[in-house]
This record gives sequence, structure tokens and C-alpha cells, in this order.
Amino acid sequence: MSATSPYLLKRRAAGPLRTAHRGAPRLAPDNTLESIVAAARFDVDFVEVDVHLTRDGQVLLWHDEQFIMPEGAYEIARHSLAELRALKVPDGTLATLPEAIEAVQGRAGLMIDLKAPELHDEIEQALRSAAFTDVLVCGGYDGTLRRLKAALPDIAVSRTPDAAYHQELSHRLKAEAYLDAVTVYWRTVGPELIAAAQQAGVLVLAWTVDHPHLAQQVLEAGADGITSNDVALLVTLSKKLASRPFLSDSSR
Repeated sequence: MSATSPYLLKRRAAGPLRTAHRGAPRLAPDNTLESIVAAARFDVDFVEVDVHLTRDGQVLLWHDEQFIMPEGAYEIARHSLAELRALKVPDGTLATLPEAIEAVQGRAGLMIDLKAPELHDEIEQALRSAAFTDVLVCGGYDGTLRRLKAALPDIAVSRTPDAAYHQELSHRLKAEAYLDAVTVYWRTVGPELIAAAQQAGVLVLAWTVDHPHLAQQVLEAGADGITSNDVALLVTLSKKLASRPFLSDSSR
């Protein structure tokens, strides 16, 4: 099977995919509503967010599993959304997945990075409620990725491989035929990875690239897109930097 997400394929056909990492963290603290809104004002393909589940079943944007405050640590899974918002985290406005969807819808796609397991039901509900499929869900939770792709075939799903997965990348990609992409550390992009991805018909999305010469290097090595903390880099990224002719679903 090859990548099937209509949004992913349409945007890739226009050039390398450009993803704003955790919003626009050089303009506002990452994963806050302010950061997501700022990123959505730029010409990017995806705005990336990290997600956890609160005690009361709300999908909350944050990278770590807890909030560190002067008075102690507050685990997201052990607290309600209201309790976490009451902490008055100084970074900015804590955002839920539905709020992030509202901020980007019609402007950019949303890349949802799974930071906890068993989030499929809540993510599916949020996407269905918003009728929003310009989405790529990534992470290392195979069960969640499979269930979301089965429930919402038009979204994209991407495996973020760990070291063990990399050791048997070609075999694993063939076995996980539901994938649209792999999201990989940029230093791992090379001929072997690109060949395995092309053979499996999946795109290669590299994170996190913050310097123009590295962006060019990674794209010329064969990556289909990059994730960056620097939205200015993303918007100036030349569409001519596509490292190889894009292969449509029918030709992969």
C-alpha cells in the first residue's frame, strides 16, 4: 500500500512538506494557543502539536507528561483540564485539540504527535466533530495509528521509529502497510532509509531542522518534507528544493 491521504498527497505534489514544530515557538511558547495561531498565519503545510490526555478525557497540547511549577509537578493524566488551567502556566493559553483544529482549519493541516497511548477515541471524536481530515497523526503507538487510519481513511498516519525499528526498517514498513509516512530524526535520512520508504510507498518527513543548509541537505538526500522551529525558514523554503520527482500513488 502507498500513501493515501488526499491532503498529504496534494500538498506534497506542490513541493516539500513544511511543518511548523509545536506551532511557532520563536514567536510564542510552544504548544500554546498563541503559538498555534501564530504558525497558522504563515504559509506552511502542517502545524505540529504534541498531545496528552487529561484525567477527564480532554486531549491537551503539551510535550511533557507533566507541568513543572514552583510548587511541584502536575501530571497531565492525573488532573482535569480545569485543574491544569487553574495552575496559570506562564507560557500562554493551554489549548485542547479542538481549539487547535479551530485555529488551523482552512489555513493549514495539523500534525498530531502522540505523547501517550490510547488516544484514538478522543482524537477521532475531535476530528469527526470538526469534519477535519487535513491531518497527519504520528508517533510510536502502533495500535492508535492503526485504529485512527481504519476509522478515518482520509487522514495520514506516520510511524516515528525508535532505534530498534530503524534496525529492521524495510521489514517493518512492509508489514505496516497502513502507513502514509515515517517521521524521522533528520540525521537518519540517507540512501538506505529513502530506499526502504520508496519501496513501501511512504513519505519521509524529517525533524527538527532549523538551518537552511541542513534543510537543503535533507531534502536533497530524499526527504519529502521537514519540520522546523523556524517558520521563517519554512516559508522561504524554495519549492524547487524537491529532492526527487514526486511519485503519485499510482506510480509508487
